[in-house]
Amino acid sequence: MAAVLWVSIGVQALALALALRLLRRSGEAGVAVLAALVALVALGQGALLLAFGDRPLAADAASAAALAGLAAAGIALFAVRAFAATLEELELAEALHWGSMQGVRAVTELAADRSGRLDERLASLLELGCERFGLEIGIVSRILGNRYELRALRAPEGFPVAAGSVLRLGDTVCRHTAAGDRPLAVDKVSEAPWARPPEHDPLELEAYLGARVATGGRPFGTLVFASRSPGAQRFTASHKDLLALMAQWVSVELERHAAGAPREPAALPAAPRAQRTSRRSASGIDVDAVLRRVERRIRDLVEPRVRLVVRAGAGPTRARDAGVPLESLLLTLVGHAVEAMPAGGTLTLAGASLGAGTARHVTLSVAHTGRGPDAEALARAFDPGRTDARDGLALAHLVRALRRGGGDLSVEVDPARGSTFTVFLPAAAADARARGRVEEAGADAGRADAPRGA
Repeated sequence: MAAVLWVSIGVQALALALALRLLRRSGEAGVAVLAALVALVALGQGALLLAFGDRPLAADAASAAALAGLAAAGIALFAVRAFAATLEELELAEALHWGSMQGVRAVTELAADRSGRLDERLASLLELGCERFGLEIGIVSRILGNRYELRALRAPEGFPVAAGSVLRLGDTVCRHTAAGDRPLAVDKVSEAPWARPPEHDPLELEAYLGARVATGGRPFGTLVFASRSPGAQRFTASHKDLLALMAQWVSVELERHAAGAPREPAALPAAPRAQRTSRRSASGIDVDAVLRRVERRIRDLVEPRVRLVVRAGAGPTRARDAGVPLESLLLTLVGHAVEAMPAGGTLTLAGASLGAGTARHVTLSVAHTGRGPDAEALARAFDPGRTDARDGLALAHLVRALRRGGGDLSVEVDPARGSTFTVFLPAAAADARARGRVEEAGADAGRADAPRGA
């Protein structure tokens, strides 16, 4: 019996040490309860060892207790290891989530800052993407038929091609990206026969993350981040979401550049696309649709720790383009809100219409029940002359861009109930006129119903 008891006590001691280490790391109440139970069972086994350690195993209560303690020790060790594995998975998921959110913020800040030429802005995006994804190569390509041109390139020394080089699309992994609608991720191209080019790949890519870029509703090329060696981590859905946002930013930048560039005879066919873009801007942005897209992207990430509430606006909710990507702006504010609720809480996204007649605004608000930013952080965030986009709330670029486009951003902080960030956007002209006609009709009906002679 002594051997069984010693083995049981040893296993329980190992389980207890792992549980205490896990408790120190996580602070979870469940781990504390498990550690206490393991300690109690170990003490019971120690008492059995002192009282019956010199007896052999037999069909008696003491032997049954010793064997039960050994089984409990094995179960406890398994439970502690399961707790540790679950915690590691949660920490990894949270790290990936916040890494993605930080990338979203950085793209939003880049979009809000309109300074620099197109090539400089594309270079900034490629540098940002390489840093976020941990890859060494960034490419914006232009595809025409089977012609694959490197429109912009960030690569280490010794890369076999340079910016402006033209390759055959069929010789690159991008042939799959250009043909699909969703981002493509390949951890090891050499181990994916379907992804490998039929002949030698002139870019020699091993880790590959690419998305299609379109302008004016038509395919333009691809945005790619890659490496000539396997990446340090596997690509996840968060990586693909961030890449899709970056590809959208590239599309917008290319459209704006095409619309504002001097038109030469060879460039005249691009005019219809610019006109379609202008008409799309004039019709406004559907704020409710933006809310629904953001809800789909964040619900699985924030729940169940944070309760998500989404309220669509009543009445017309189309806003004029203020020059800031609304989805990215909301994701930035959501990231700050979730960070303010480490112990959980409620996150509310809402749209609304304000004002009357044609002088009307549409609002998007992000409210949370966590701790609010202090006065100093708010002052830094809304400082119009601030250029450091990585400190504090880092909203200075966004506020300037919103105000240039006729919008604004405000914050309301209540230490007892949390904070609310509200984005004000000018209403689209069509919605403002519709609202004005409805109010006019109501006023006319009121006058018609009034008693005569009153």
